[in-house]
Amino acid sequence: MKKMLLLLFLPFVLFASNMQYELKIYATLLSNLFPNYHTIKVWSDNAKKSNMLSYLSNIKIVKDINNADILIVQRKKDLPKNKIIFATNYLILKHYKREAIGGFYWKKGRPNILFLRSNLFNHHIQLPSSFNDFIEDRL
Repeated sequence: MKKMLLLLFLPFVLFASNMQYELKIYATLLSNLFPNYHTIKVWSDNAKKSNMLSYLSNIKIVKDINNADILIVQRKKDLPKNKIIFATNYLILKHYKREAIGGFYWKKGRPNILFLRSNLFNHHIQLPSSFNDFIEDRL
């Protein structure tokens, strides 16, 4: 009976630890993208992502896309020009390769972080040198 309960709750524990890990990654990414912001306004087209990010103390989830500092995007859609776009999967990053500054997504159970140098430059974003391994010239 104990083994059965363990097997039943194990996926929830693993999901919670992945979510904690993802939250830490987003906290680091966003604070380095916006080092001078006390509060970062985030818009996302994914309700689960918005809910998860709302646990971060320096993040404010906004419903109006025009009020956001950064757009965290999971699906293709018409987005305002001159907004900072961050993708949540590789195909979306590829779709927005001329606009998105980068992406964070999971592949084979591992986190992948990628930034596009030219788009960082276009948005006047200078990341710390600790991010150099994640910056690419092209996809």
